[in-house]
Amino acid sequence: MDKPFKTIDEQIELIESRGMTTDENTPGILLREGYYSVINGYKAPFIDRTATATAGDDRYSPGSKFSDIYSLFRFDRALRLLLFGRFSIAEETLKTIASHCFSQAHTGEREPYLDPASYDAEKHQVTRLISDFETALGRNPRRQPKHKLYLQHYVSNHDEVPVWVIMKYMTLGQAFKFYCFQPESIRNDVAKTFSKLYASCHAKPIRISQRKLRLVYDHIKDFRNICAHDERLYCARVAPSSDTAIGDVVKELQLVLSKEEYVSFLADYLKMIPELARGIDPKIMAKVLNDMKMGPIMESFVVNE
Repeated sequence: MDKPFKTIDEQIELIESRGMTTDENTPGILLREGYYSVINGYKAPFIDRTATATAGDDRYSPGSKFSDIYSLFRFDRALRLLLFGRFSIAEETLKTIASHCFSQAHTGEREPYLDPASYDAEKHQVTRLISDFETALGRNPRRQPKHKLYLQHYVSNHDEVPVWVIMKYMTLGQAFKFYCFQPESIRNDVAKTFSKLYASCHAKPIRISQRKLRLVYDHIKDFRNICAHDERLYCARVAPSSDTAIGDVVKELQLVLSKEEYVSFLADYLKMIPELARGIDPKIMAKVLNDMKMGPIMESFVVNE
């Protein structure tokens, strides 16, 4: 095996042989969190590329400490938890507004979300989305729904299930498709509603186009999946440009959260940066900020802090 099992002592010996200092807390951390998650996940800013190229395996920059890499690991975990909460709020807002605008355009129709004519997208895309709805309703013989009491109540006690009820069952990815597959007129109505909400709590209103809204939620969807799967977040890049970083989506969240919610979130977010900076080498911190696309403003903020 090219990756044989190693005991905790052997893992520590490997870390130290590559130039990283460990301490008395290292064994417990490796046992609780795992070598792969901590070291393989967060080693990049600590790697000495010249020494690594010469040695043929990882070599860490002089002065690298295991406590520093673990600080970055914990920072990223806290970042995921913070962002996931706001992504959930943004998800609920999209579901609510998209359902409202769709229902308003289909007043009097029975379960129009099951009608292919209600959408403006490729047939196979619409078919898959409708299949997801049918599964939720228990009407898809090939797929069994997850049991949800609120949905079962409507299925059992009413002659139809409104889209705003079934939308609670759907994932953010499915809700995003539901929005994207609408005719342009409904997508514009959704975007206008977001613009009105923004204007209601900001002194300077802005126009949020349906294209901009689609991009924002495309980013939120991808970053939310990273958070949900406990993957590395701080340096992640997502589609469609594959260059959208966490700093970009932090700015975009202000378009879909209330001002009060966003200000509260931003305060928590900005507080995390200097907390990490106090426990990590400044050169490593500069690399982290660059990966996050925080830019010179945040670097100045950390120094002033």
